[in-house]
Amino acid sequence: MDDIQPFNKTEFLEGYLVKHKELGKRQREYKKILSGKLKSRKETIIEASYENAIDQLEDEKNDLRAQIWVASGTTHQKNNQRYLELIRCHVDCQENLALDLGTLKTSITNMEREISRVNKEIYNLNRLTVPDQQHQAHVGRVRKKMTILENSLEVGVRQECGFTAANAELREQLIRILNHRTFFNDSYTKMVQKLNSDKKYLIDLIEYALNTFDGCIDVYEKIDNIAKREAKEREVRRVEMQGIMRRVAADGDNTAFLECKAKPRELADLQPKEYRRRDEFRRLHNKKINLYNSVLQKILDYTDSNNVEEVIEKFQQQESLYYSFFNYANEMSYHITLLNNSVNRLFEDIVALKRDNSNTLQEQLEQIASLEGQVARKQNANMQLEKARESNDARLENLLQGLETVCEMCSIDASPLALLLGDHTHVNLVNFSRFCKLLEVRVQEITASVYVMERQEEGRMDYVVKQIEKICELPTDLNDIVLTQQCPECAEGEAFNMDDGGDGVLIHTVPEARKKLYEKVTQPEMQYRLHSISQCRLPRSRLLSAKRNM
Repeated sequence: MDDIQPFNKTEFLEGYLVKHKELGKRQREYKKILSGKLKSRKETIIEASYENAIDQLEDEKNDLRAQIWVASGTTHQKNNQRYLELIRCHVDCQENLALDLGTLKTSITNMEREISRVNKEIYNLNRLTVPDQQHQAHVGRVRKKMTILENSLEVGVRQECGFTAANAELREQLIRILNHRTFFNDSYTKMVQKLNSDKKYLIDLIEYALNTFDGCIDVYEKIDNIAKREAKEREVRRVEMQGIMRRVAADGDNTAFLECKAKPRELADLQPKEYRRRDEFRRLHNKKINLYNSVLQKILDYTDSNNVEEVIEKFQQQESLYYSFFNYANEMSYHITLLNNSVNRLFEDIVALKRDNSNTLQEQLEQIASLEGQVARKQNANMQLEKARESNDARLENLLQGLETVCEMCSIDASPLALLLGDHTHVNLVNFSRFCKLLEVRVQEITASVYVMERQEEGRMDYVVKQIEKICELPTDLNDIVLTQQCPECAEGEAFNMDDGGDGVLIHTVPEARKKLYEKVTQPEMQYRLHSISQCRLPRSRLLSAKRNM
C-alpha cells in the first residue's frame, strides 16, 4: 500500500489513438452512406445509433481528458499524498487494534471453552454423583435385601431340618413297613408251603382214589364181564343142564338100559390147573377191592366225610380258598410295589429338595458377594468422583478468582448488579456472564480512550490501538452483477401462443417440469438470454434501445 503507481500515459494515449481511429473509420462510413442512395428506415436507425455511440465516445474522451488534467495537478497530488499517509496510519492502528482484539477474543474464547468444559464436568459429576440420602436409601435397601436373604436362608435351613426329621420318620416307617413285609412274606411262604404240602397230599390221595376208582371200575367191568360170562355160562350150563338132564334122562334110560345091558362108566373132574387159575384170579381181585376200600375209607376218615360226594365238595372248597389266598397275595404284592414306588419318589424329592436348597444357598451367597463387591466398586467410584469434583471445584474457583482479579484491575462498575437479587460482591457461576459483559464494556471503553489519547499526541506513530473503525465493503461493480431474468424480447420470441394453432401445451408433472427447467437453464445459450434490453442482439431490441437514447 506504500508504493503508489504513477499514471500510465502511454496506455491511455494508445487507447485514445485507437478510439480516434475508430471514430475516423465510422465518419468515413457515414460519408459513404450519405453519398449513396437513400437509406431505409432500418439503416437510418442504425446510423442514428452509430452517431449516438460516437457522441458518447466523444463525451467519454472529454471526461477522461479532464480527469487526467485534474489528476495530474500539484494540489491533488499533495492531497493524495496526505490522504495516503493518513490511510496508512489508520491501517496500522487498525492492525494493532485487530491484533489486540483478537488476543482478547482468543482469551475470552478460551475462558468460555474452559467454563463450558467445567460446566460439562460439573454436569457429569452431578449426574453421576449419588447424594448421601440416596446412598443411605440404597444401603438401607441392600441391607433389607440382605436381611430378607438371611431370613430366607434361615427358613430354608429350618425347612431342610424339618424335611430331615420327616425323612427320618419316613425312614422309620419304611423300616417298619419292610419288617411287616418280611414277616408277611415269611408267613405267606409258610402258608403257601403248607398249602402246597396239604394240596400235594390231597392231590396224591385224590389221584390214588381216582386210580382206585378207575381200578374199581375196571374191576366192576371185569366182574360185570365175568357175571355176563357166568350168565352166559349159566345159560350155556342151563342149556347144558337141560342137555345133561336130557342126557341124564337119556343116560338114566341108557343106564337103565345098560344096567340092564352093561355096567356104567364114571366121568373125570376139572383139571387142577384150572382150579388154581381161578383161585388166583379171585384172590388178586379181592386184594385190589380190599385196597380200594381201605384207601377210600382213609379219604373219608381224613376229610371227615361219609361219602365220595362230600369229599369232592370239600376238595372244591379248598381249591377256591387257595385261589382266594393267591389273589390276596397278588394284591398285597401290588400294594407293596406301590409303596416302594412312593418311597423311591419321596427319596428322589428329598434329594432334589436338598440339591435345590444347596443351589439356592450358593446363589444367595454369590449374590450377596456380588452385591458387596458392587457396593465397594460404587464407593471407590464415588470417592474418585468426589476427588475429581474437588479438583474441578478448586480449578473453577481459581478461574473465578482470576476473572475477579481482572475485573478489579480494569476497575469495572459493578453498581448495576447491586440492584439485582443475590450476592454480587464476588464472581460466581450465577453472575459470571454478567461480570463478563461488564468486563467487555470496560475493555471497549479503555480501548476507545487509549485510541483517542494516542491520536491527541502529535508526532507519535507507534500506536497501541492502531484501528478502531470497521472496514466498509467496496461496492459491487456493474459488470459483476448478473441478471436473474430473461430479456423480454427473447422471451417474447420463444413464447408459445395457443391461438396460433397446434396441439396446445400439456400440463407436465412435477418431475417432468423440473427436468425441462433444468435442461432450459443449463443449455449453452442461456447465458446470452440473461441480459438487459440494451445488450440484446435482436433487431427489435436495438430499435427500442435507440428510441430510448434519442
